[in-house]
Amino acid sequence: MASALPAMAGVRADADAGQTAIPACVAVHSFLIDARYVPSRTAGDRLRAAGADVHALPDGDVTQVWLQRIGPAWREHPVTIAGLTARPALFCLEQLARGCGLRVVFHAEHVVLEAGRTEHRLLRGAQAADLAAGDLSRAGPLWPSRIAQVIANHSGVAVRERFGPSAASLEPSLPPRAQLLTSWIIAAV
Repeated sequence: MASALPAMAGVRADADAGQTAIPACVAVHSFLIDARYVPSRTAGDRLRAAGADVHALPDGDVTQVWLQRIGPAWREHPVTIAGLTARPALFCLEQLARGCGLRVVFHAEHVVLEAGRTEHRLLRGAQAADLAAGDLSRAGPLWPSRIAQVIANHSGVAVRERFGPSAASLEPSLPPRAQLLTSWIIAAV
């Protein structure tokens, strides 16, 4: 029975023991990571290996990626982007997306505590992503791979629900030395 647990949890029990499977084709145009944070780099590595176009944000700044990749793409047609970044990157991109007919369709917060444990809150799109905060908690330190899987499996089509602004502009109070990361998908609605 113990050997069936990885399969039941959607985890491959092979050379990537404990890693979630990522499809070979990723539907997002660009995946943004904040290279200052290990979980962000981990998710980026998983998606890059699956063929995603991954861009690191120097010091969390979206300016160059916006000017060189996302802005030009959005001027042509609305493409889906995603990320695992600090909150300000999502806030900036969300403001720019609204004028292009795009909205945040998935948004989760991850508070990485000093002891290495991470608390997760799913704020938007969890049902469409077939994800619960408990799934991320059970993944333990492998939660960035689970987020990469959610992003890789995103169809590029938003579920019809009412989308308003995300909570990215509201900074929560955090325990000392904790880091707040957000995973998100911006897509046409």
